[in-house]
Amino acid sequence: MEPIIIKPLVSIGSIQLGMDQSQVEAECKNFPLHNAEDLFSKIEYDSNHKLIFIEAWNPFGEFDIELLYDGIDLFKTKADDIINRLSQQTEYMKDDESDMRICFTFKELGLSFWRPDSITEDIVNSSEFLNELTPEIQEYEKRNLYFSTVALASPSYFE
Repeated sequence: MEPIIIKPLVSIGSIQLGMDQSQVEAECKNFPLHNAEDLFSKIEYDSNHKLIFIEAWNPFGEFDIELLYDGIDLFKTKADDIINRLSQQTEYMKDDESDMRICFTFKELGLSFWRPDSITEDIVNSSEFLNELTPEIQEYEKRNLYFSTVALASPSYFE
């Protein structure tokens, strides 16, 4: 499958901010997946029925997809690495969720990243993690090293 490219403030693949609902639905039918609903967890339109927000969820191996921004695979790169790299380009919005390391919004890029919980390599490598959790739970918790969703929004969305 071809990589899906995110262009900040513009598009995810062929789906562009500002499209009307029928255009988005038509592009979803042509998207490189059997069903675009397998990728997009949330789509929002403004009062004029123009796309202002689209969120993709991390399939965590359910299907193979590359979602790329600036050469970064946003689903297969650790969250801390993404934040460190994007923070060199612009600042993220500071709030309680960014303090908890679960949600980061880069308003100038129109990009937002979310995960249900934050975990670090130190925790994953700790004896408590390795000895007290079953291997299944360990694998599930390791998902929190990565973002669960990536969203693209219009500039005014985060106002």
